[in-house]
Amino acid sequence: MGEDNDSPRPGFDFWASHKGQGKYYDTEFNINGKRQEVKGYYSHVVTDMAKDWIDRRDKRPFALMLGHKAPHGIWIPEKKYETVFDNVRIAKPKTAVPGPDKPEWVRERIGTWHGINGPLYGSKDYDTFVRTYHATILSVDDSIGELRAALERAGELDNTIFIFASDSGFLLGEHGSIDKRVMWEESIRIPLMIRYPRGIRAGTKADRLVLNHDVAPTVLDLCGVPAKQPMQGRSLRPLLSGKPASDWRSSFFYEYNFEDEFPYTPNVRGVRTARWKYIHYPNGEGQPETHKAELYDLQSDPQETRNLIDAAEGREIAVSLKRELASLKKQFGAVPDRMPVNPKVRYENPKQSIR
Repeated sequence: MGEDNDSPRPGFDFWASHKGQGKYYDTEFNINGKRQEVKGYYSHVVTDMAKDWIDRRDKRPFALMLGHKAPHGIWIPEKKYETVFDNVRIAKPKTAVPGPDKPEWVRERIGTWHGINGPLYGSKDYDTFVRTYHATILSVDDSIGELRAALERAGELDNTIFIFASDSGFLLGEHGSIDKRVMWEESIRIPLMIRYPRGIRAGTKADRLVLNHDVAPTVLDLCGVPAKQPMQGRSLRPLLSGKPASDWRSSFFYEYNFEDEFPYTPNVRGVRTARWKYIHYPNGEGQPETHKAELYDLQSDPQETRNLIDAAEGREIAVSLKRELASLKKQFGAVPDRMPVNPKVRYENPKQSIR
């Protein structure tokens, strides 16, 4: 909710949040305007708050949003899961060493906070880094089970739209990188699962380009509430009903602006279709680019190992995707394209307070 502002936001009857990232143990929360340290492991603390609220709420329709610290680094699993993956063999991904056709900045940052050969968020080795990441997620699994049970006890489980999603994906060494921000698949793919027996048949899958922008219009649509203003996203209701959606989006626009606090990733702009992805790294509108662009055929190369930007077979599709990117930027108000100019990869670690 911001590094220095955890005050209650408008629209909430009950508020519990904190400044910055919080801690895995004993976080200071702002609960309805009053700050207090709440002892315990973060996943259990927020789950208990949510269950308590479900148990004592009034009978009006409700919306509950629960966010977890896990799996945000530096990972600290709860005690019962600390060693659960100790006997699991951990291998670095096949793309841990970036190929020669990757942009130079990818190799430059390998030793930084967001590189596979950097400090690995404080972990002593890569194996520990991966094991503790997954161990923290087990507590999130527990939380989901407890919330489901609480809704069932309240008689509201099948009357509740239950959505599980994430804010981003995460790199665990792919392309020599960790963290997110970039446009490779491991960074931009997120889980999105919705349970609502009244409107969604169990087992329904939608193999379409679906975005987190779509969550809000989907919730409104399922609740029969019209959107009061235009939204970039679209309701997933047609896809969830199993009906064909011939007019569904065939591409989407991705953007990331260089952050001085995390100076390991340049500006990113790109477009993805069901098959293709084009990524480039602008240094301010109208400025010459200093990094090689990337072009991937996700159908034949889902791990993005072969950059086709300089290949003859990629020339025609690159031109087409550049046109599509320009069209999407115009459609979504990203023209003129404002961004930092000439970002440089640096090697110092970020301040402790923002990690």
